[in-house]
Amino acid sequence: MIVILGNVFLYTSIFAVLLFYTDVYKKIINSHVKFINIIYLLSIVPFFLLVLGFGISDLSIINVFQNSYVDDPFLFKITSVWGSHEGSILLWIFLINIYGIIFLRKNTDKQIHKQIIFISSLFIIYLVISSNPFENVNANSIEQGMGLNPILQNALFVIHPPTLFLGYIGLLIPFVLSSHILITKNFSEDLFTQMLYWSKISWFFLTLGIVLGSYWAYSELGWGGWWFWDPVENISLIPWLLNTALIHSLQVSIKNNQLKLWSLNLALYGFIASVFGTFLVRSNLIVSVHSFATDPLRGLFLIIIIGYLFLVTIRLNLKSAKYFNQDTFNLISKESFLLMNNIFFIAAALTVFIGTIYPLFSELFFQSSVSIGAPYYNFSFNLLLAPIILLMAFAPQINWSKHERKNNNSLYIILFSLILGLVFYYFLSNFYFAFSVFLTAPIFLKSGMMLFKVFPKNKEFASQWLGHLSIGLFIIAAIFTEQFDYEKNISFKKDDTSQIFLDSETEVVLKNIQDIDFQNHQKILVSLSVLQNGNEYILSPSKNIYQPSGQVTNEVGTANNLLHQFYATISTIESDQVNLNIVFKPLINLLWISAIMLIFSIFLSVIKRK
Repeated sequence: MIVILGNVFLYTSIFAVLLFYTDVYKKIINSHVKFINIIYLLSIVPFFLLVLGFGISDLSIINVFQNSYVDDPFLFKITSVWGSHEGSILLWIFLINIYGIIFLRKNTDKQIHKQIIFISSLFIIYLVISSNPFENVNANSIEQGMGLNPILQNALFVIHPPTLFLGYIGLLIPFVLSSHILITKNFSEDLFTQMLYWSKISWFFLTLGIVLGSYWAYSELGWGGWWFWDPVENISLIPWLLNTALIHSLQVSIKNNQLKLWSLNLALYGFIASVFGTFLVRSNLIVSVHSFATDPLRGLFLIIIIGYLFLVTIRLNLKSAKYFNQDTFNLISKESFLLMNNIFFIAAALTVFIGTIYPLFSELFFQSSVSIGAPYYNFSFNLLLAPIILLMAFAPQINWSKHERKNNNSLYIILFSLILGLVFYYFLSNFYFAFSVFLTAPIFLKSGMMLFKVFPKNKEFASQWLGHLSIGLFIIAAIFTEQFDYEKNISFKKDDTSQIFLDSETEVVLKNIQDIDFQNHQKILVSLSVLQNGNEYILSPSKNIYQPSGQVTNEVGTANNLLHQFYATISTIESDQVNLNIVFKPLINLLWISAIMLIFSIFLSVIKRK
């Protein structure tokens, strides 16, 4: 029944779109707003049907059979929906239409919603042709399903993909607004204000989704790092960088009617970057723990959608060039600083894009396998990040149009930051951390002073300073963690009560090893006691064996010491011995706290009252 209903609603939604585009719907319903609502509602029903199929373990649906197991916890049965390629595309369609319903309450322009509906229809057609989640299979009565990938059976997977998708698809609204502005030549402030609002919503979900994904990888994969420059991580970062540039550019466009061409094009390319990321994950062209190993033919359909959006964008680019005179503003002004900020953000996005796709380009055209790793990104990305950080500290206090130098203390702040960096270099003998102190100290000084002055009066301005402050803390924590963490591989004989020293002040003791049976997996749990300066910290890494695949996963054990953390994984378990890897991550919790601060600052900017 679910298979039939799912297909009925998919095809009905396509039929409704045809009625809408041919205006035949007017013979049925005179109001275009009501009919648009009907199209959106028809398009979201299939997702609920698939969720129902997974929830009741309807193994007659091949997608449910391949990605779920009858004994999986109910929550993981539901999240199996977006654990598959077909389900994740259906989630994409669902969220496009949810955004459409909400946006319709704010803007009822028929031509704008035609674009949203058309893009949604492209994905529905793609789903029906190559990735239909409602295909029937004659499952044996004793079959219990193949199960969700064990790596994805994590509480964070419940919210990480939907949150990231909300960020990706949120960029659709600025995309359609931008194309509408360029097509109609209506450059009203209201449309740019709408674009800014929806860009911020997307920015919030993108940031939250990236942070959740980073923490999921850190806590689940056992690599001990928070960012790996993995291709799928990279392609989530590209829309974030472009959207960040868009938001800063829109402030200039709204405030003094400049950089509109920048804003419109950033809105167009931001959404294309999101769709391109979806293509890469589902095309089987990249190797990543996050990617869907699937039929490359499916990627072909997605590249057709990207090609269409790209051609539309190029056409709009050519049209837009004649709409604006050259922007002119004073060199020392907020507009100038925000323009420089945009240039660096776009350059950073291009740097990540080139590093991600060049191995594909090299293999396709030169039949040469190339791997681009962390050294490339750490050098090139951080080189572009440095001026962005300095701009963060000084740009907010610069006036619009022309800055008048009154009580300018910038030189003193830079000098103080340089001295502070040298002091840290003297005591810690680490150039990278000392340089990060020099770069971020102006942010701390400026943000700290302004935050207490401004917050009670202007939440929007306070959110800006809080966001910049969180970036500064994030950089300090990230550099300190990477430069000063240490790890040790240790081994214990079973029933061993001996102590192993990590350093002169830290020792590790094996407490016990347990076998625990759960509903859909068996857990081999190793309990460790870490003793440091009279304090005890319990670490509980484990290996899980999942049914029905028999796949084994490593589960991380962590213990917090204020802003620091001990991090343990099981390397191997033998009949008489367990081998472990223990890492001490200084200031790693400050990194996560600063990420939460950034998310909160964006939330403040979204909910601000005019």
